[in-house]
Amino acid sequence: MTPYAQLPINNPKEFMRTVGLSKEDFQHLNDKLAAYIDTQKALYPLTKRGRKDSKLSLEDRLLLTLYYLRHYPTLINLGAVFGISESYCHRIYSRTARMLAKVERLPNRKALLEDPAATLAIDVSEQAIERPVKSQKAYYSGKKTPHYQGPACNLRINLDHPLRNCR
Repeated sequence: MTPYAQLPINNPKEFMRTVGLSKEDFQHLNDKLAAYIDTQKALYPLTKRGRKDSKLSLEDRLLLTLYYLRHYPTLINLGAVFGISESYCHRIYSRTARMLAKVERLPNRKALLEDPAATLAIDVSEQAIERPVKSQKAYYSGKKTPHYQGPACNLRINLDHPLRNCR
């Protein structure tokens, strides 16, 4: 995956495999997103105080979001491709996805649950959690046995105990 300027624009099948949209649909979505951003800047001119412009162009931000939604790479890998950090990659994805939901007027969760015909399924796989190598003792209790195999399963229950039959 490469940034927008290096995508195979002349090969529509390769573009579709990479992005998940045709070139025309991508351009249409980009134009709608640009119009939405312009109207938001006109409505709220002071919301951008102190914030610099993004390092990535609007096409690259849209490409990053669509590629993440299509392929689900880790954000650190996606950030390495675009030359940005993992946290900045997450920030761009979150903002652009929120704007896309507003631009396309996607239904919210409640509306999807009310309509049984409009069901959405997302295939995701589990990611391993990275654990600290050094000073792991602060995060790890040492317990490896499941709860049904611990020392509590060897306890004997005294049925004649006075507190046992106090109902």
